[in-house]
Amino acid sequence: SNPPVRPGADGHFDHLDVNSREFSAATMYATVRRVLDIWEDYFGRQIQWHFRMDLEKLELIPLINWDNAQSGYGFLEFGFGRKPTGGIDRTRPYCQNFDVLAHELGHSIIFAEVGVPSNDSSNTDEYGGFHESAGDLVAMIASLHFNKMVDRILENSKGNLFTTNELNRMGELSETRQIRELFNDLVMSPTISREPHDLSLPLTGAIFDIFVEVFQKELVQAGLISQELAIRSFNSPDEEADNTIQAEFTAAYNGKQIQFKEAMLKARDYLGSLLAHAWNRDRISPDHLTYVKVGLQLMNSDIAVSGGQHQDTIRACFAWREISFPANSLAFQIRKLDDRGLLSYA
Repeated sequence: SNPPVRPGADGHFDHLDVNSREFSAATMYATVRRVLDIWEDYFGRQIQWHFRMDLEKLELIPLINWDNAQSGYGFLEFGFGRKPTGGIDRTRPYCQNFDVLAHELGHSIIFAEVGVPSNDSSNTDEYGGFHESAGDLVAMIASLHFNKMVDRILENSKGNLFTTNELNRMGELSETRQIRELFNDLVMSPTISREPHDLSLPLTGAIFDIFVEVFQKELVQAGLISQELAIRSFNSPDEEADNTIQAEFTAAYNGKQIQFKEAMLKARDYLGSLLAHAWNRDRISPDHLTYVKVGLQLMNSDIAVSGGQHQDTIRACFAWREISFPANSLAFQIRKLDDRGLLSYA
């Protein structure tokens, strides 16, 4: 669809000139259209919006007088970033921030593909966290479809992605500030905040770790790094070890930039396909949703997407976040049946 664009709900454009308004409108449309194209490729079909069919277009609303952004019923609307000291920062409109635009579209994708809980009693805190995590992952994978972004990440990290880099900084506000970090060490302890954005971080961290480990598997299989280096990069004990690991990645990367990029793009497309397969209301119910159920479905989707190559990786990344699967879970049952030729996957 071709979404219309209109001024902010409060009508305030006094701080921007005409060219800025036009730039905001063009940026919003181009970003949302591109991100939607990317994810429809992963789903293998058109994404049908969750709102009424008589609303043919998704409305994009820029520059409202608010320090936030949201995905609503038939619309996406955007305010501004926040100042470090609090309050609206009108120099940082969210409608010109790729990550924020893609994140909010991610909410619309989940509303369309997974749906909403059928009643209040079936709604869970983890459903809210799942939504926020999905929005961040939609933005992360979409950003990896830009060559300059991929090249910059690899040039700065030399392929050592278990470090702070541009890829895991979600919603950059400056060189040193961002909304969230996808690479984090948060686990599902009883003390973690139940606020959806905070609660999303262990789930996002687990899935980010899956992406990096699949990327490293590609590097190992191509003979670009050793398995031992991949293991050490995840379990680095101190700063001195970090420096040694980085030096080894740098040596491996120099002269092999094209091969490293090919490995990253393979990991990107694996994760995009995995999530698109899993994000389906017939596979992940919005009712009584838990991260355990999400993880189990990712394992089942891995069988469909890769033939089950990354089962141990998914299980381990979730377990590290204290999201553990029962030994008799459906994922293991399905794998056993498939091993015996009793099931097949499209």
